[in-house]
Amino acid sequence: MKKQRSLVIAPVVVGIVAIGWYVLARHGGSAKTANATPPPPEPVALVATQTAQVQPLPVQVVGYGEVTTGQVDAVSFPRAGQLTRLLVTPGQRVRKGTPLATLATDPNALTAYQQAASAVGFAQRELARTQELYDLKLATQSQLDTARKALQDAQSNMATQRQLGGDIVSGNVAAPFDGIVTAVPVSLGDRLQAGATVLQLGHADALRVTLGLEPGEAKRVARGMAVVVTPLQDSGGSVPGTVALVQDLLDAKTQLFDVIVVMAPGAARVLVPGSKVRATIATGQQQGWVLPRQAVLSDNQGSYVFQVAAGKAHRVPVQQQQESGKQVAVSGPLQPTQPVVVLGNYELQDGMKVREGAR
Repeated sequence: MKKQRSLVIAPVVVGIVAIGWYVLARHGGSAKTANATPPPPEPVALVATQTAQVQPLPVQVVGYGEVTTGQVDAVSFPRAGQLTRLLVTPGQRVRKGTPLATLATDPNALTAYQQAASAVGFAQRELARTQELYDLKLATQSQLDTARKALQDAQSNMATQRQLGGDIVSGNVAAPFDGIVTAVPVSLGDRLQAGATVLQLGHADALRVTLGLEPGEAKRVARGMAVVVTPLQDSGGSVPGTVALVQDLLDAKTQLFDVIVVMAPGAARVLVPGSKVRATIATGQQQGWVLPRQAVLSDNQGSYVFQVAAGKAHRVPVQQQQESGKQVAVSGPLQPTQPVVVLGNYELQDGMKVREGAR
């Protein structure tokens, strides 16, 4: 009897266990489904945009060079002598009329003038004596004319010696204009010949800039083009100028063409002779899509920009043409109705969602 009861209970227990496992499996799977992590949302980049416009952009050539004075003139004494005082040094700025050096006249020049002055006095006395003899009929007209001619020759010789400075024991030479002393090739105590250069004086009211340009760029520059010059060592501002000369001879040392720029009046307030400068020469204009420089990116595929359409960024290939300050002109298949990303473009990928706003 007990054996039959066990046979009946065993199938019932197995069925209950199977039902339990079934229910547990259903509820366990539902729990896992309910606890699954949803996929992350698609990223949206915050960008700033700007409408691209076709407009002219100045075509420029950039060069570097050095500031020099204007035309340099040699200052000298018209007479020979010994340099006894040197009152200036190279680089010194002087005003018109400022004494520059003192010269003691050569003794030979002093002697020559004294002899010429003595000859004039003798000729004057000789003419007076001859005139008295002529009045007494004791001298001929020819003798009187000879005496007059001798006086004229003596006076002419004395005037020449005076122009040579023979009548000046010691004297100064003064600056003939406002300028800057560029060189002093003599030393104190030197004996100088008449007309020998004592120093070189450059005009301070007409500064120049000598630029060095690559051959390809120099061909685009012509006389009369406008130039903006900015000092490299100082941010005191820029000064306008004009191209005065483009040399046709290649510099043997730098392998560059020299371009001479004449600066506008007042440039001396900003530029200092001998200082290094950066010059921008306007050579013309070029039409193109004008964008801020930071809007154009580059990689191994070339230059490109991002335009926004339907809330997404689209990469557009472009070719850079000309830069001017913080702007750049480009060419390419840009769409005028789609704004260009100018900020936040470094983190973008083609087709990425964007949101326009201030950054």
